[in-house]
Amino acid sequence: MTWVLPLDIGLVMGLILAWPVLAFAGSFRLLGFPDLTLEGSLPTGAAVYAVAILNNWSLPTAIIAAMIAGACLGALTAIIHLQFRVNKFLAGIIVVAISYTLDLRIMEASNIGLIQRPSVFDYVAPLNGLIASPFQLGTILLLASVLIVGAAVLIMAINTSWGIRLRVAGSNPNYARALGISVPAYLIVGLAITNALVAGSAAFLAMYQGFSDVGMGQGILIFALASMTIGERLVPEQRLPIPIFVVVAAIVGSLVYEILVAYAVRLGLAATDLKLVTAFFVLAVIAMRIRKHDDEFLEVIR
Repeated sequence: MTWVLPLDIGLVMGLILAWPVLAFAGSFRLLGFPDLTLEGSLPTGAAVYAVAILNNWSLPTAIIAAMIAGACLGALTAIIHLQFRVNKFLAGIIVVAISYTLDLRIMEASNIGLIQRPSVFDYVAPLNGLIASPFQLGTILLLASVLIVGAAVLIMAINTSWGIRLRVAGSNPNYARALGISVPAYLIVGLAITNALVAGSAAFLAMYQGFSDVGMGQGILIFALASMTIGERLVPEQRLPIPIFVVVAAIVGSLVYEILVAYAVRLGLAATDLKLVTAFFVLAVIAMRIRKHDDEFLEVIR
């Protein structure tokens, strides 16, 4: 039975953290913007949610407040990049630095405990004991439902005329300008949306873990990159439209990565080594992809 526990933990964490992967993949693949802001918007979202709950705000209001805070950070990254012609990476790093101090100001401490506070998981807790298994059935069903509905809404939004203009503005700015599309406006809105999703995920993460911490965002970038890489290798790209492929690959990658991590820890891998192993894994996959492209190029020119 102990070998089933890592699967349960991996599913729960994979469902919660699928949103940051979706946000990173969306900004990178659809907007053409490698957004580093999620490492700041995640702890900021958790901090805003925690303070709102401590001040007796309702759960929906607290989650919305967290998402608004994340959206503001994403928009700020876009504005810094556009108005001051700052490099995309540097703009994200600047906002992450701002968010760290902002989190400390919001929480007035490095962390806040939420164990005794209300949570959406309280409503599904009775389902966890319905069947004799180690799985948190209620928690998994709730998170999966939110993720499926949210992913469906995202796919539909991407395929609307507004979503198509957003993708054009990100993938081909010159062509977008020729069509009269305001590239800066769409970039600001796009990064605001992706970081709002990250902050919303942070609220669920704070609920599940029972605390909000200023260091919650550390490592989320390498996690998102690794999950996106795994998902894109597992999901057949040729059979799916690009928007659906990006969304599905992000979700699959997040679930697979977290399950693998849970079993790796179960087998004895030290938690302190996870980031190092993940970094080497991502590097290996990228190197294999470059080698594959080189081989294909050589075959073409022969």
